[in-house]
Amino acid sequence: MPVFGFTRPQNMTDLATVSNHMANVLPAAGTERFAPLLLDLLRAWAPIDEACIVIYPGTAAPVIAYREQPLPGDRPNLDSFIGGTFLLDPYYAAARERRFGFFGLHELAPKGFRSSEYYRTYYRFSGITDECGYLAPLADGGFANLSLARTGESSVFERTSLKRLRDMTPLVQTLMQQHWQTLPEAAPSGSTSLRTQLEAALAHFGASVLTAREQQTVQAILHGHTGKAIAAELGISVETVKLHRKNAYRKIRVRNQSELFYTFIRALKHCSDSHVEGDPLARLNPTRS
Repeated sequence: MPVFGFTRPQNMTDLATVSNHMANVLPAAGTERFAPLLLDLLRAWAPIDEACIVIYPGTAAPVIAYREQPLPGDRPNLDSFIGGTFLLDPYYAAARERRFGFFGLHELAPKGFRSSEYYRTYYRFSGITDECGYLAPLADGGFANLSLARTGESSVFERTSLKRLRDMTPLVQTLMQQHWQTLPEAAPSGSTSLRTQLEAALAHFGASVLTAREQQTVQAILHGHTGKAIAAELGISVETVKLHRKNAYRKIRVRNQSELFYTFIRALKHCSDSHVEGDPLARLNPTRS
């Protein structure tokens, strides 16, 4: 029968490991010791090189609740993520759809994700070669993402590790919910939170110069979808997708996916700094047409 909501350990030594770790984790809820002790528990079941916990309170901006072993030069990368590019994260997209549980990156990411500029910037730059993690619902519609990573060439989570981590989902979610019972307050009534504002900026990105189909194509490219996947989603041919992409790049004044991505980042930053509404691209360069 299940132990703490996950598969029975194979032997008494494993059961003792669970018991010892739980004895440490439970009283640490609500303290700074919680995250490291929770990760100690998870490392008893799978090799984990690096971990990060991001909290999304209600509609407020995300908060890095725990960051393990930051790499040299990692901070600007993290600041940009918190500043808005988290919108392109597959785990964030899943949680926004209220999909909670344990997921490997391959289960959530679009087929072309590893060729996207987002992946090149936030995975390859950080040395991450594989990711899995937990999404847990929290109070007031908020949620938490506990990200577990492998680093180094060809380092991936093996099937056995993924299964053991997945089996622990009910336990990990309950512990996270117990620890984060109180979340930072969202924006005051009548005001717009930064996260809501950034989501609106993504939804309207390019709307001032692009057709509806061109805008849909750009959104899909930013998220890492392939031309074939975009064609299937929109019910058009791959050649038409290429035409929409060519026209969109011309209107936005970029030459490739990389320039599109960094134009998007600049537009988001301008949006958050200036608290503007509508298409952030139009505010970034009013003369663009």
